[in-house]
Amino acid sequence: MDNFSSCVLDTSVIIKALFSPPRRTAGSAYIREGKTHQSCVALIAALDEQGTEVSIPRCAIVEIAAVSKRLADRHAAEEICTEVESSFRIVPEDQLIEHAKRIALDEGCPGFDTYFLALAEQTDVPLFTDDSGMHRICGKRAIRSFLMRDMDPESFLHI
Repeated sequence: MDNFSSCVLDTSVIIKALFSPPRRTAGSAYIREGKTHQSCVALIAALDEQGTEVSIPRCAIVEIAAVSKRLADRHAAEEICTEVESSFRIVPEDQLIEHAKRIALDEGCPGFDTYFLALAEQTDVPLFTDDSGMHRICGKRAIRSFLMRDMDPESFLHI
């Protein structure tokens, strides 16, 4: 994988790095999600080691808080949000809203997704996601993106 100085992480990557798949996930889905978890952990470690600037839109904090609360508890969710806010570059929505609105009008995709897409497109940096719909839109818009479920954890050893 190529080296790059900055990127955008979708919340799916952050959440899947922090939380292993639940044991109740059945069969091949559990195996796939376990591999995706490993890839997300490896990616974040590699980005940190390389000193890559990771950006997320501010609205990601809300999504991370909600999902973390569902998967753990309020205290853990608050700690996760604090860590994310201190580790990543947080981009305010007012810097993205017009671009995000154009993407929403063009693509009809979910609102939160438009902010990640706008940030990656506006800054011309790669987007890492495990959302296949977002990844598909990246392809349509010529945004460089990586779908985590298709990545080998070993591929991040040399980014």
